[in-house]
Amino acid sequence: MSAYEPTSPNPQPEDAARILLHAIGKGSEENSFLPILAGFRSVFAQLGIHADRIQLPMTRQGGFRHPTLSIVVLTWCHDREYDESFSVGHGDRVTEDAPPRSIYSYILQKDLQHLRIDLTQAPAPFDFPLLVELRNRGYRDYVVTQLPLPSGRVQMLSLATLQSFPANVIERLNAIRATLGLSVYAAYRTSQAIRLAAAYIGPHSGRRVLAGEIRRGSTRRLTAGIMFCDIQGFTAMSMHTPPETVVHTVNQIFEMIEVEASRRQGEILKFIGDAVLIIFPAERCTPSEVAQAIVETTRHCLDRLAELDGALGLRTGATIGEVVQGNVGTPERLDFTVMGSAVNLASRLESLCRPLEADALFCKKIAALVPNLQPFGTHQLKGFTDPVEVFGLPKPSAVAATP
Repeated sequence: MSAYEPTSPNPQPEDAARILLHAIGKGSEENSFLPILAGFRSVFAQLGIHADRIQLPMTRQGGFRHPTLSIVVLTWCHDREYDESFSVGHGDRVTEDAPPRSIYSYILQKDLQHLRIDLTQAPAPFDFPLLVELRNRGYRDYVVTQLPLPSGRVQMLSLATLQSFPANVIERLNAIRATLGLSVYAAYRTSQAIRLAAAYIGPHSGRRVLAGEIRRGSTRRLTAGIMFCDIQGFTAMSMHTPPETVVHTVNQIFEMIEVEASRRQGEILKFIGDAVLIIFPAERCTPSEVAQAIVETTRHCLDRLAELDGALGLRTGATIGEVVQGNVGTPERLDFTVMGSAVNLASRLESLCRPLEADALFCKKIAALVPNLQPFGTHQLKGFTDPVEVFGLPKPSAVAATP
């Protein structure tokens, strides 16, 4: 059988749907779009379309949603497998749905459903940088097509081969355009749910919510480290600084905290104004490792903030204990959060930093697991019957409270 003939005598749209349904499921499990391209390859093979290169530019126009990226161009090549090297962040200068000097921009401007280009033709009908590169790499045939998506959106898709596509390649693609488009749309929606859950409540907590933990009152007990971080000097800064600058500065600080916490298995669970609630579940490590992670995260955050903005500081309170994590709220509005005395204690310790002139305060359990923390005395905290022993980071100028 020729490489250009269908692998089945009469490939049907339902065959493509079955292949792509499996690809969508696998992509959901792996939180990746790569299985979609693999599914496309299988479908094209069934149709007798031999592609040595497949490219899927994922953009806002097509429905791609990501907290940090606005464009990702996903490419499969026969000689180097997958390549996601081209991406554009939300803050980057290139924010168009297709760069102006791209073949995709041309297709959108001309409102073409398909375009087939003979890359061996001289002189070349188009001089787009991508086509010049493909021609120089030995590609002979190129097809770009629009895949229909719901709400009138379109998804671009391109194929290239080192040989030649069948004469009726456009007709073959037309037979499955809608199926291909629906598979991309389903992948976008699945990815969007995963990324939004991770962005708003954290990757680990987000997976639990997407797995079905969405009923009000559904909770579980776990041992965890709890850390409250509050930006010191935020109110004063916001009084004399443009709001846009305030937001930018706060985002920089929050990003720095997230990087340091996630390096040590911590997860930001909630932003509360200029404060952050972080959880370090002990189910993924020992209590000693949790305590060390909390102290190291605190130290690194303080050091990095001093480099980032000397006018601002952090106040941190941290504990280890049993908490209840799950869904609380009203029947129509839920919050995935943590509650318990350990959470309350961490909040009280953070509030105690100011009167004790401390950057960070820790409970007795953390001090027992991390050497060289400095005693800051015993204090009566609001809501706690018994006085609480308090510890902080070693600092020569610190003055411990009198027990």
